[in-house]
Amino acid sequence: MAESSTHTNLVQLIVTYIRREHKQVTALGIIDDLPDLLHAEKPNRVGGFVPDVYAFDAPLTTVIIGEAKTTADLETDHSKRQLCAFLTHLSHQEAGILILAVPWQAKRRAQAIIEMLRAETGAASVQAVTLDDVGL
Repeated sequence: MAESSTHTNLVQLIVTYIRREHKQVTALGIIDDLPDLLHAEKPNRVGGFVPDVYAFDAPLTTVIIGEAKTTADLETDHSKRQLCAFLTHLSHQEAGILILAVPWQAKRRAQAIIEMLRAETGAASVQAVTLDDVGL
C-alpha cells in the first residue's frame, strides 16, 4: 500500500528535525522508510514494529526512533502497541528519544498519548518530542 503524502511529509519532518537538532552527535546514522530512496536500507523491527525513522550514533550512546502518524492512525490499537514497543526499547538505551510527528490538529492529543504511554511502560527516562506539520 502506498504511503499518503501526509505521512511521507511527516517522516521527512522527522529526518529534518534530527539532522538539525542532533548535528553535534558524532557519527549519527539515520535510517528512514521514505519512498524516494530506491533500494536504500530500511529501519529494522523494534519490538515487532518497523519505525519510520531510526537513528543511532557510534559508539552507541544515542538512539532516536521517529514515528509519523496521521490523525486517523494516531489512536488505533496498533499505533498504541507500536509506540509502547518503541518506548520500551528506548528506555533501555543510554539516551533514548522518541519523536512523534503528527498533523497540527492532533499535536495536543499526541502529546497526551505519549505521556500516558510513557507512564504505562515505565519509560520516564525517554525524551519525547512531538512535532507538527506547521511548526515546532
